Amino acid sequence: MICNVTNKLTKACNAVLPALLLALVFMVYTGCERLTGPRKYVIGYVDPNPEEKEGAPGFLRNMPKYGYIEGENATYIKTQTKDKQAIEKAIKDMVAKRVDLILIMSTPPVKMAKEITRGTNIPVVFIMYDAVGAGIVKSLADHDSNITGVQLQGSTPKALEWLSAMSPRAKHLFAPVAFDTGAAKQSLVKLEESCAKAGFKLTIAEVKTVEDLRAAMSSMPKDIDAVFLLHSWLVGSHVGEVIAEANKRHLPVISAGHVDYQHGLIMSYGPTDDSVGSQAARLAHKILSGTSPSYLPVENAEVFLGINLRAAHDAGIEIPEAVLRRADQIIR
Repeated sequence: MICNVTNKLTKACNAVLPALLLALVFMVYTGCERLTGPRKYVIGYVDPNPEEKEGAPGFLRNMPKYGYIEGENATYIKTQTKDKQAIEKAIKDMVAKRVDLILIMSTPPVKMAKEITRGTNIPVVFIMYDAVGAGIVKSLADHDSNITGVQLQGSTPKALEWLSAMSPRAKHLFAPVAFDTGAAKQSLVKLEESCAKAGFKLTIAEVKTVEDLRAAMSSMPKDIDAVFLLHSWLVGSHVGEVIAEANKRHLPVISAGHVDYQHGLIMSYGPTDDSVGSQAARLAHKILSGTSPSYLPVENAEVFLGINLRAAHDAGIEIPEAVLRRADQIIR
């Protein structure tokens, strides 16, 4: 009799025990959820080109579609300045605060972030011209375990092809450049090679100050047919002045890089709109969801043919219909 009762109690306990364990797990989980709530993220944000509306700002605009809402579950520690010392200090502060991720743009700041975050396991997502050429990564697939991002290279040869289609008589390019970033030299080399192959004459004006840039633009050779914008902090931050001077002579201003058309650039064959920011946001989301940056190859930005008809009209330049039909984006 005693054995039968014991067996019945054992069976009853065995039947109830899983339910009790499940209830216990649920209470622990919901209790922790009430204490901690949904996970919140702290993201470092370094933009050395605050006047631009694309690139890094595009990252901020695209993060909400992946569920990162500023002021709710995402806090950004933002640094928007060209001052290299301020940028270095900001990155060190982000590392000290153990941010969940750092988004950073342009070659010099990316180099700083790579060195400062070395050994910390803090993920870095970059937006820059040429990560391989700048030595940030060995190759698109082979890079440090905490860093990946998007390369901004467009296609200089294709940009020159479209210039020829847009203005068949164009044979002489003018390129002002300040060697204030690794991308300036890299983009100039690509332009020199492309001009040599396509039969363009190239005049380069090295500038170090805004005054140098203004003087170079006002003294361009008389037979210049177009102005080509390279990746340079100084030139990029004063692109409005470059375009205004070019417009006086009805010269198209073109590029093969990531650009903002608001200042009057006429044509570019490179990344545009929110495409770069969207790519960077997607990489950041994968990392914040648990994927190691080492498993995420560096991406090349998608490139588009963009034509700014409004700027062309202001410069007194007519764009052939055949070119407009092939454009991915037209600013009217």
